[in-house]
Amino acid sequence: MAQNNLEVGMRCIKYMLLCVTAIFVLTSALIISVGTTIYAIYYDVSFFLDTQLFSPATFIIVIGVIMLFVSLFGCIGALKESTCLVNIFAVILSLVLVLEISAAIAAYTLRSQVADMLDDNLRETLPSYYNKPEVTDAFDFIQSRLNCCGVDSYLDWGEVPTDKSGISVANITVPYSCCAQTHYQVVGDIEVDECVKLYANGCLPRITYLIYQSAGLLGAGAMTIAFIQVIGILFSFSLASSIRKAKSERERRRWEIQERMVNAYTSLNPEKEKIAPIVYVPFHGQTNA
Repeated sequence: MAQNNLEVGMRCIKYMLLCVTAIFVLTSALIISVGTTIYAIYYDVSFFLDTQLFSPATFIIVIGVIMLFVSLFGCIGALKESTCLVNIFAVILSLVLVLEISAAIAAYTLRSQVADMLDDNLRETLPSYYNKPEVTDAFDFIQSRLNCCGVDSYLDWGEVPTDKSGISVANITVPYSCCAQTHYQVVGDIEVDECVKLYANGCLPRITYLIYQSAGLLGAGAMTIAFIQVIGILFSFSLASSIRKAKSERERRRWEIQERMVNAYTSLNPEKEKIAPIVYVPFHGQTNA
């Protein structure tokens, strides 16, 4: 009865571990997708970011890839009832858990540094807009994609002297990427595209919010996966313990069956039992009549 209960318990843990492993595969694919998406977002505005901000996103992608391969140990170990593979699965999960917690802490720590870093980088690069093509491309990208203009507002462009063409507003030349609405009109044979409305908001709060929310998403994703991993680690160690107990019980029962078979065979064939030989020891002493 105890053996049956042990087998049933081990089977339940095995199937639950397989389910958790399947969840790992899905969440690994999800976290890789999230990591690559956020990395792409960071890459689009990478001109204004420090390289250290890319570390959590890269870390999450690497963790997702590792978890995909680690899941194989869990599946094979559970199906083969291998104590070694299941223990390896649990140990690697524990190590990855530590890495995920580190990634979450790093993401939340860098999150608090984003505003000051972006403020400094945007204000330092703004005066080079008309002189450096990479600065021009970077500002045009964020202003057109994030629907913003300047650092705090379009008035920031008043501090950037230029003799190049642009949108003239109150003696301030604003880049064409700040235009929110245009009006087409035909003057003679010429089609004129006139900007009638500028983006009202500056780019600093928009890009800060984007990076802030992305870092928060990374941290939340890492902690969610970490919670699932804790469940997987507990099931893994429980399954390994159950496998050891089941194997010990099987060996004990196998030994008992063998002993019973030997005893039954000898009892049915008593003439074939080994008879202990009688050993005669010679007597060298004296006898009295």
